[in-house]
Amino acid sequence: MASSNKQDLSNKDTYQSVISSIACGVASQVEGVASVSYEVGYNGPAFTPSRKKRTSAITVTLMDDMATIDIAINVYYGYVIPQVVCDMQEQIKQAVESSTYYKVKAINVFVAGVVFND
Repeated sequence: MASSNKQDLSNKDTYQSVISSIACGVASQVEGVASVSYEVGYNGPAFTPSRKKRTSAITVTLMDDMATIDIAINVYYGYVIPQVVCDMQEQIKQAVESSTYYKVKAINVFVAGVVFND
């Protein structure tokens, strides 16, 4: 029984890593996204209940066959942020659902900053 639990945790960690990699790759290809950010401000978004500092670019939470993805990005100046976020969410959802057996429950996008072109 303990062996099965360890294997389940290992598989869950593997899937979290795979989904995180997929989301990062897709996000970096979306027009208007400058980069995936590794932090969201000092204390994170104002509406984060824990108010903990985010230290990774993407957080994946798996429950049953559903995935919730939190991702922080920087957007290029001049792009319509809601449109960039919507495009990115759709592309990540499609990529994750076609590459894994997980369905995407939510993709929470935090815009950490705006990047000005030189």
